[in-house]
Amino acid sequence: MNALSVITDKEKRKVWLRAFHIWQLRPHEVAPLSEATHKCASCGTVYQGNFCPRCGQSANVGRFSFKKAFLLFLDVWGVGNRGMFRSIRDLVLRPGYMIRDYLRGMQSAYFPPFKMFFLLAALSFVVEHGFTLTDEQDKEDAKISLAQKTENVQETNEYTNVSEIDMEGDKGWKIDIDGKESPKDQKLVETVRSKIMMAEKVKDFLLSLRKKNSSLFSLFFLLLFFSPLYLFLRHAPSIPDFRFSEFVVALVYTSNAYSIYSIAGELLSFTILDFLAVLIVFVSFKQLSGYSKFRVLGSITLTFIMSFVLLVILFVAAILVLDFFKGG
Repeated sequence: MNALSVITDKEKRKVWLRAFHIWQLRPHEVAPLSEATHKCASCGTVYQGNFCPRCGQSANVGRFSFKKAFLLFLDVWGVGNRGMFRSIRDLVLRPGYMIRDYLRGMQSAYFPPFKMFFLLAALSFVVEHGFTLTDEQDKEDAKISLAQKTENVQETNEYTNVSEIDMEGDKGWKIDIDGKESPKDQKLVETVRSKIMMAEKVKDFLLSLRKKNSSLFSLFFLLLFFSPLYLFLRHAPSIPDFRFSEFVVALVYTSNAYSIYSIAGELLSFTILDFLAVLIVFVSFKQLSGYSKFRVLGSITLTFIMSFVLLVILFVAAILVLDFFKGG
């Protein structure tokens, strides 16, 4: 009933939003130092504080509970330590502020960004493709791909069975597909086909890289698409001396926030979570930089335009390089 009143009552809603914003801005608070005397259960050292100064074991070690057993189970994959759950919570509710706290030195409170990135990438792959990661699935994908290529070839053959194709130009060329075309026209057709084949090779190479090393592939394209954004954020009010290395860490954490919402949307089949996954990227950079909403939105838009142009240039350059080595 109280939650409903917060939603319906304007004044209560304003108070709640204000309290939530204050919580967002507040950095993680480390537990105060204990003044009680403890005897370490591992090495027998008598000390005051939260951790043994000799072996580092926590003073709060007690009997096993289901929570501790669950954390030990997660620790097998390296996710049961260093604030994984706190990192997920803060990336969901206060991503930009959390990233700023991490860059300012609060690193022991949060899960390492790159380690979290690879874990979430693996989880996303499993959620997207299910648990049928077997050779049978690969064979089935290969059969589908082969069937599609065969269908495309058949469509091409049906198209090229036409005796003549009129190509309007300055000279009114006519190309005879039955082999009667002039040497100049034949060379033009072969050149076009060669470029198309080169483009197909580049595309197949990128797809094979994505399949074999999906995490590294995702990280590479993440840096490729968002690196121009650094030009717009390097003098941000919240981080005046913003280094590119720090921007990369912030970018990886932002990608982690996107992955959390995206994976949740895939598991729960909630379309709203897919929308929030995109929105959280904007929110992260808004909170991190301290810029206005319109400036951040404009920066992200320009970044996508610049990245798209850069991607096209790299794709064309790859085709030209392949063509050069083939000609050599």
